[in-house]
Amino acid sequence: MKRACIFLIIVVLAVGLAGCSISTIPQYTIKISSTIGGTVTTPGEGLFRYPAGTTINLVAEADRGYEFGAWTTNADIIADVYNATTTVNLNRNYYFVIANFVD
Repeated sequence: MKRACIFLIIVVLAVGLAGCSISTIPQYTIKISSTIGGTVTTPGEGLFRYPAGTTINLVAEADRGYEFGAWTTNADIIADVYNATTTVNLNRNYYFVIANFVD
C-alpha cells in the first residue's frame, strides 16, 4: 500500500510538471518619459517590461502651445524619430525613450 501511494504521488507530480513551461525569452526594460510641453500617451510614461524583440507603439501628444520635436533614445531601432507616432523594437535590455517638445 505504501509503495502504491508513493507511485501515485510521483505520477501526479510528473503529470503536473508536464503542463508547466518555463519561458526562456528574456524580459527587457524600457523607460519612457517626456519633456515639458506634452506627454507620451501610448504606452504611457514610466518603466515597462516586455519580452525581447517586442515592437512597442509610441504616441506623443503636445500640450497647447507646444509641438512635438523628436524622440531621444538609445534604442537601436526606432521607426521615425521625428514622428510623434512611431515604433521602437526592443532587441537589448534597458532602453530609454524621451519625447521632446518645443514651443
